Amino acid sequence: MQQYRFSTSKTLLYVIIYFLLFLAGDLGSSILFDVLFSVVTFPGSEWYIILRMTGCLLVTMLFFWLYTTKHLHLRMADFGITFQVKPWGVILSVLLPAFVAATFLVIGAAERNTFAFGDMLLIVIASMMMALKAGILEEVLFRGFIMKLLENRWGKPLAILLPSVLFGLAHIPAMESFTIGGVVLLAVSGTLVGVMFSLAAYRGNSVSNSALMHSVWNFVMVTSILHITTAQGAYGKPFIQIVIPSDNILLTGAGFGAEASLVAIIGYLLVCVAVILLKKDTAAG
Repeated sequence: MQQYRFSTSKTLLYVIIYFLLFLAGDLGSSILFDVLFSVVTFPGSEWYIILRMTGCLLVTMLFFWLYTTKHLHLRMADFGITFQVKPWGVILSVLLPAFVAATFLVIGAAERNTFAFGDMLLIVIASMMMALKAGILEEVLFRGFIMKLLENRWGKPLAILLPSVLFGLAHIPAMESFTIGGVVLLAVSGTLVGVMFSLAAYRGNSVSNSALMHSVWNFVMVTSILHITTAQGAYGKPFIQIVIPSDNILLTGAGFGAEASLVAIIGYLLVCVAVILLKKDTAAG
């Protein structure tokens, strides 16, 4: 997108518009499927999750594409939104949650829940769609549109840092409880994971690598596949839960969960170092 130059006011306006399109896609699909499920009954809540996540992903991407191509007269590829998954992206996507889960397994103890095959299949599909919806859309927004707009106006350092800070702060409302320590921990971990995704997008010259890392992480750590919790804070019924014996916020992530823990922060740092050491892909996006 280097051949295009936007003024400061237009850059900020476009950032706001893309964020509003992101929200509109989520709200619009929610309303649509709330209406659908008010007249059509499906067995199990997983069907609602599967259809709503799929609808939100498709509707929001359509909004993004229409605004980019019809209003700005640019390509999605001008914002690094292409499918160019690299082998290192696949490897790091697996190693990050594996490292965090293995570390917590040393600290705590694993418990496994059993499900009927049909229920298990629906849970896996619903978890996949939740992970893909968040991973793809958040990366397209933060590491695609916002990062490239800021880079084009103010350069890479600000383009990496500012969306990463915003990414961390955007997760604060998702906290189950609020303490000063918990908010600070989430701000630090959220910013760091944003930097990690930004570096991955730059190294691979595409948001597809950060979207893959984000989606795999969410699939393992955020959905009903694996929960890391204390005995007092156990929730839901995942396939596997790792119960840790300490309620120290550096392990629990305070009101946000293990994603904001010191263990996860170490994982993010290791991935950042690994991505920095990679040779940059200079192929056209």
